[in-house]
Amino acid sequence: MKKTGKSKMSLDRKLFIIGMLAIPLIKWAIFWTTTNFGMILLAFKHPRTGEFAWINFKTIFDSISSTNGALGISLKNTFLYFFWDSIVLFVLNLIMAYILFKQVWGHKVFRIIFYLPAIISSIAMTTVFTEFIKTDGPLNLIYNFFGGTDFPERGLLGQVSTATATIIVYTFWVGFTGNLILFSSALARIPIEILESARLDGCGSVRELVNIIVPLIFPTISTMMILSLTGIFGAGGPILLFTNGDYNTSTLGFWIFQQVYGNGAVGGTGNYGPVSAAGLVFTLIGFPIIMVVKWLLDKVPAVEY
Repeated sequence: MKKTGKSKMSLDRKLFIIGMLAIPLIKWAIFWTTTNFGMILLAFKHPRTGEFAWINFKTIFDSISSTNGALGISLKNTFLYFFWDSIVLFVLNLIMAYILFKQVWGHKVFRIIFYLPAIISSIAMTTVFTEFIKTDGPLNLIYNFFGGTDFPERGLLGQVSTATATIIVYTFWVGFTGNLILFSSALARIPIEILESARLDGCGSVRELVNIIVPLIFPTISTMMILSLTGIFGAGGPILLFTNGDYNTSTLGFWIFQQVYGNGAVGGTGNYGPVSAAGLVFTLIGFPIIMVVKWLLDKVPAVEY
């Protein structure tokens, strides 16, 4: 009888596992596999005849290599956003999390200030920022107060030379949120005895951060780096809310949006072929990069504590 009971319990457990896995597997099969399989087919489909052709790939490569090609400009801006948001801001988030972890004077107030962009609506944030930097806004008044006379007539978002840099500054302003929370959580797990022992040995703040803090929380850092790298071709700012892609501010994500939902007569251009080809090409480029970086990060030994 005991044996029968064990078999029944084992069967129940198997049914439970199968039932729990069935829902995400079905969702993956329907909404990911079929969608992406259709996207791959569209990449090799001629936009007019519907026959097999490489014209979509030729279109995106011509746009990338062209001096004023929309896709080339978008790709350049995407890499700019990735560098500043996912590399420079990543390091600054780590340093800021460490400063707050050390409970400097006013750390509670600074923590609230850095978390505010995640609480306030993005539309409200972009509106406030736009009003601040416009021609008759506070920034121009401050600039004139210190003797400046060459503030752009159409504002910082109204010319090619400053529009993208201005949006990058905005992403910096609102970027101290997600990574800061994750870094703060990882720092909170570090045993205080380790830091007290290092302090007794005369370890300074910089050495403590580099030689103790970073190795102890490296699993968190490596995970965040890999997740950040997966978005290398999706990096960007709120282009639609600021410039609608004008003044060479378009990114790869906005270019895809514009091709599908942009300036068409009935809501979008329906230009799915080049979009599908671009997605396939950038996936084939990004996947090996991510796997190589993951392999290198896994080589770093984890610290037990």
